[in-house]
Amino acid sequence: MTESHQQEGLSRTHVRAVAARAGVICSEPEQDYGIDMCLRSVRRRGRRFFDAGGQVDLQVKSTTRASLSDTHVRFDLKVKNYDDLREAGDNCSRILVVVVLPDDPGQWLVQSEEELLLRHCAYWINLEGYPPTTSTTTVRIPIPRENIFSVEAVKGILAQTRQRRGP
Repeated sequence: MTESHQQEGLSRTHVRAVAARAGVICSEPEQDYGIDMCLRSVRRRGRRFFDAGGQVDLQVKSTTRASLSDTHVRFDLKVKNYDDLREAGDNCSRILVVVVLPDDPGQWLVQSEEELLLRHCAYWINLEGYPPTTSTTTVRIPIPRENIFSVEAVKGILAQTRQRRGP
């Protein structure tokens, strides 16, 4: 398997692990029209859990070449993906998730009896409403380093989706 395919697999695994711990449904559309994964809210009613319907769509990327400063992760996104993400989805938000991996593929995943460790971090940004670009190839996206794709972030993103949708 190519390193690119390995990166893609690890980035999806990263998203799935965070989503599982956040207690949300994580799925992948059967066809790829710019959305790689979807997260859906789950709520509890009495002793039963149910799909609450609030959804966020994800475009998931991975890289070993992101530029990191103290405040931002800068990622070069293809214009076609940028345009897909800056337009609002019909019923839900769309976010970019960038999984930053170490340069050395041998460090991407480390395993022992005590832990399974995916190295480095994933960051997210909502590009809805960003301006069109004159670039024809890529757009450099500055993602705040505080936007770590975490359990708390997933819960917050889905809560915002519920608020926007209303009761």
